[in-house]
Amino acid sequence: MRPTLRAALALALPLALAGRSAADGPRFPILTDAEAWAAMPRAEAGGGGPLPTWARTTARPLPRTTAAMLDLDRLHRTKSPLGPSLRGKMRWVAADANRCEYARATAEADLRRAGVSDAEIAALKGGYERWPVTERPALQFAREMTLDAGKVTDPEVAEVRQLYGDSKLVAMVLLLAAANFQDRLLLSLGVPLEEGGPMPPPDVRWDKDAIPPVPGRLPPVELAGPPVPSRVDDPLWAATPFEALKRNMEAQKANEGRVRVPTFEEMLKGLPADYPPPKSPTRIKWSLVCMGYQPELAIAWSACTSRFGQEAKQDRVFEESLFWVVTRTISCFY
Repeated sequence: MRPTLRAALALALPLALAGRSAADGPRFPILTDAEAWAAMPRAEAGGGGPLPTWARTTARPLPRTTAAMLDLDRLHRTKSPLGPSLRGKMRWVAADANRCEYARATAEADLRRAGVSDAEIAALKGGYERWPVTERPALQFAREMTLDAGKVTDPEVAEVRQLYGDSKLVAMVLLLAAANFQDRLLLSLGVPLEEGGPMPPPDVRWDKDAIPPVPGRLPPVELAGPPVPSRVDDPLWAATPFEALKRNMEAQKANEGRVRVPTFEEMLKGLPADYPPPKSPTRIKWSLVCMGYQPELAIAWSACTSRFGQEAKQDRVFEESLFWVVTRTISCFY
């Protein structure tokens, strides 16, 4: 499943553009609803209605990816095991930390649709001191995971785990992964909110066998690239001896983790009836955790990344390089 991670990072690459606001206008053409529906896979149910502006932006270059992202968005917003109130609040906190006005407004609209009061929303916007004591660990977890996940401590996660259990803790992590992915997409595209205000997620069922055409992609004008340096001068790497790297890797392998890792057999029991089981046992621990505790959310996330990989067909060296840059920047051992 690692290539799908690379694809996700590649799709999130334009974070560097996030310094401008939506008021500056969209960076890419936004299709009409009719044009977007025509570009995407055929809808077996629920098609033809209004679509969010981000989906109308990505529908033509990435039609199946867009459909999968709409599915993922719908699942988190309508079927989250966290419930509509806590899920919406955590989503708002992530959007606020990312300074993503589109997602902030959408999360607030979801909270209001769920019946959350004006007083509760005002308290949410008031910051940590005004957050309900019972929700502070989860909301602070959402903020810290968004700002610098590498600095979240074992005791902080243990507190959230004690309050909510392994299954909901994994749902929170998957929510925040999707939220930060989506915020980077929204900020990078520079899309405005829908004219009528934030809309609920479209309830659509897609034809899984439909493969709409993807526009051809022009090759780079300059194929040679910059000259390869004879020596790579990287003080950060030079500061860490190779033996220390090996010790750190062994320590990471011996790490017991913050949640119990389900066995492959336990994971199989929780898979949806219509989901084809893996052809061989899965040994990747994060896959066992995600699929074991929250299979529906994990499957929807993997659908996004795998569709993107199929449609974008990016150069593997570029994807590997991007994977390296991003994981190193956020101090992720993976």
